[in-house]
Amino acid sequence: VAVVEYQSFFRRRFADAAFASCRDVRLPATGGFAIATMCGRYGAELCTTQRWLDFQGDKNNGLAPLQIDFQLVPDGAEPG
Repeated sequence: VAVVEYQSFFRRRFADAAFASCRDVRLPATGGFAIATMCGRYGAELCTTQRWLDFQGDKNNGLAPLQIDFQLVPDGAEPG
């Protein structure tokens, strides 16, 4: 038996804060935004919290070891 996919539930406020902490980080080698490499086809300009997490959990991105389905839960709501 192996785990090949799972769901992860994040509170919206936590996920937005994590994304905001990365959004303006620049790569010294290029001067470009690091988030551009972490958001797939959307790049830095069109990247959102959900798109960022979707890319991080995409097993086809060459980085994620398995598929992760990130679900953003509104503050005050319960997952599921």
